[in-house]
Amino acid sequence: MKKESFFAKRIYPLLFMLGITVLCIAVTSGLYLFTQERVEANENLFLKKTVLEAAGVSYPDDFIEINRIFDEIVRETGDVFTVNKGQGGTAFVVPFTGPGLWGPISLMVGFAGELNALTGIGIISQNETPGLGARIEEPWYKQQFIGKWGPFTMVEEGTADEPDEIDSLTGATRTSRSVQAIMNRAVSEGPQIIKGE
Repeated sequence: MKKESFFAKRIYPLLFMLGITVLCIAVTSGLYLFTQERVEANENLFLKKTVLEAAGVSYPDDFIEINRIFDEIVRETGDVFTVNKGQGGTAFVVPFTGPGLWGPISLMVGFAGELNALTGIGIISQNETPGLGARIEEPWYKQQFIGKWGPFTMVEEGTADEPDEIDSLTGATRTSRSVQAIMNRAVSEGPQIIKGE
């Protein structure tokens, strides 16, 4: 039986693992650099869609049209997006973030030009439980804020019909309370942010 050398037993495995590690890092870095521009473009497009959604502006599924619409009607000043809706007036969109159950919830909150009603909300990011708290992304949930004004009180899912009531999500009390807190802060601080106070 042939005895393995020190190199074959100790050094070769280390060099092999080092080679595999360097190769994996090179491939991952190459993919990152190769796709970085596309990822940034997609993030920018998602932000534009979220601003338009919060302002109550409908948009097609075509990214070229979304960019064109956004560039024509939206002006960004600091953290405030001013959206010229033509005869529909002006809307202001401001980002707000607060703690959720599993991480921060980031929203774009749209305000009507008179700063007395909401034009809608858009979800920038959330890490809530799929099927429960993540239902804040569902269209019915986001649309319930249109035309309302807070401070908001939470009611049982499907029963909100007053201008200061919002539906809670069944099985997601903590997420519902988090969104309520973010939205109450938004209606309290949003007008001052928009006015530059």
